[in-house]
Amino acid sequence: MAVQYVISTGATTLVAATNKSLIELPTAATMPLVAYKMEVTCGATAAGALTLQWCSWVTTGTGTTVTPLKWGVDQSVAMVAGTVKINDTVEPGTVVVLTTLIIPLPGMYSIIDPFGRETYQPISTNRCLRVNGPAFPTCINLYVEQ
Repeated sequence: MAVQYVISTGATTLVAATNKSLIELPTAATMPLVAYKMEVTCGATAAGALTLQWCSWVTTGTGTTVTPLKWGVDQSVAMVAGTVKINDTVEPGTVVVLTTLIIPLPGMYSIIDPFGRETYQPISTNRCLRVNGPAFPTCINLYVEQ
């Protein structure tokens, strides 16, 4: 059975119309992972949109290092990954956008991938979740399995 983890950014205030990487998630050279669920909230009170991009990067940014929290049934094994960061103050370098999701605001959304269709991240791969939207607090919880 896969072990589940959650990476949470906590409330982070965005600068309007400016890209911000909220989660950097590099996989280790020995273990892939799958992202199976994401919760997105934004404190916007007026209609608008939040752009969320799943990207790959070459050079890491500057952010707060975190340890993914164990989630679900098996709480015995630590996640095997590179240095996971949240809320970058300096964006990663050479970012390539893989997918883009436009989320209508205001609102809170849970995005759950069906079994067998989760976002797979191979070994030695650098991924990040980057957002762009109005200047309101935003929080992302990313759930992964290994």
